[in-house]
Formats: sequence, C-alpha cells, structure tokens
Amino acid sequence: MSILSLFPLLIYGLIWGSFLTVVGLRIPLNQPIIFSRSCCPHCQHTLSSKELIPLFSILFQKGKCRHCHQSIALFYPCTEIATALLGILVFAIAQPNWLSLGSLFLVLSFGIIFSISDLTAQILPDKLMLLFLSFVCMLHFFNRTEDFFSYLISGLLFFCFFYLFYLFFPSSIGGGDVKYYGILGFLLGYQTTLFALLLACSMACIIYLPLYLSKKHNKKKPIPFAPFIFLGAYVACLSSPLFFDYLTSLLFFQ
Repeated sequence: MSILSLFPLLIYGLIWGSFLTVVGLRIPLNQPIIFSRSCCPHCQHTLSSKELIPLFSILFQKGKCRHCHQSIALFYPCTEIATALLGILVFAIAQPNWLSLGSLFLVLSFGIIFSISDLTAQILPDKLMLLFLSFVCMLHFFNRTEDFFSYLISGLLFFCFFYLFYLFFPSSIGGGDVKYYGILGFLLGYQTTLFALLLACSMACIIYLPLYLSKKHNKKKPIPFAPFIFLGAYVACLSSPLFFDYLTSLLFFQ
C-alpha cells in the first residue's frame, strides 16, 4: 500500500469516525442523527460547517469552542483518529476477500458505536443490535458462505452461554454484551470469537485489576465491557489465523 493511497483512506476514516461518534452518542438518547445539527454541549450553539470538519476544526480552534471558549473533549478527536488508523490497518493487513474485509468493517464500525454508547450511557441499544445483525446476515448471504450453518450455530451457542451467565450472575455481564457476543459468534465463527473473548477478558483484567487492588475503582460501578469486546474482536480478526496455526504447531510439535 503506497503512501498516496493512505491519505484518502485517512480522510475517509476521520469522516467515518466522526459519523460513528454521533451515532454512538445520540442513539442511546433517542436523538435524531441525520436531520439534527450538531451543537456545542456547553453553550448549545449550532456548529457551522467549518466547525464540523473532523479533527482539523478542533486543531484550528485550539481545542476550544469559538463561542463559549470551553474546552472540547478529547473524546471526539481521539475517536476519529482511532477509527481512521484502525481502518487503514484493515486494508493493509486484511485478507483480500469480501468476507474478511466485510467482517472487519462491521466489527470496526459497530465496535466504535457500541464502545461510545457503553462509555457514555452504559447501554447497547437494541435497534443498533438489530441493525448489526441485519448487516451480518446480508454479508453471509451475498458472500454465499459455504459453512453458513456453522456460523449460525456458533452465534446461538455464544448467545445461550452468556444468556445463562446473565440469568444466574446478572451483575457479571450486561444484556447488551450477551447480544453482542451472539452476533459476533455468528459473524466470526466460534474459533475467532473464542479468541476474541480471551483477548477481551485479558485486556479488561490488565486495566481494571490494578484499579481494584488499589481500591481506585468502585466495585459497585459496572465496567463498560463493550470497548474490550470490540478491541478483542478486532485483534482476533486480524491475528486469529496466525494464533491458531502457532497453537497447532505448539501442541503437535510441528
């Protein structure tokens, strides 16, 4: 991939990241997405087109609103940059087939939305879950996935497993996470989803275990797990073939 091809991907990624941020913030609050202008969260001033340019508008405004001069949360540019960089990585590393690219695009897009929604409102909206599921069905249909039923069974098994977990240990996992893993199982298959689960739990432990031990995190406050689910699924999509090839060679001494 040439440097010249990276620039348009970067621009598209920033724009897409800005849109995903809006979706993740507004859907949990039942706010319109398309027919509603963005405004400053502090002074409620309607933003102009110049103030809506992803990343660059914040740089030009030196990180502050032009009207009330309140600082703009770093949350916005960080999400846009992360979406752009992770999107470029998809095209740079992903296998050149529609199922792989489509799966990574869905994991990235809905992962960003669900992460924002979970971090800000602690909810994964059902309407977005249904949209995610619809796109997964469309991807399998148009790709004519040969082992479609194995993917379907994988999704059902992950959903049932976490649903039982949710019934008997309701404080350990959210209902949205149950649906999230069910759809990921349907999209990625059992091997990749299992690897994604391992990665998500490992990352959550690395971050939150020291906070628990140092008593800097309230045990009664739920952990937003959607960002870890997203990162685990994203990394697993890119690296699961290498991981399982290495694991097989390790187990069978090949």
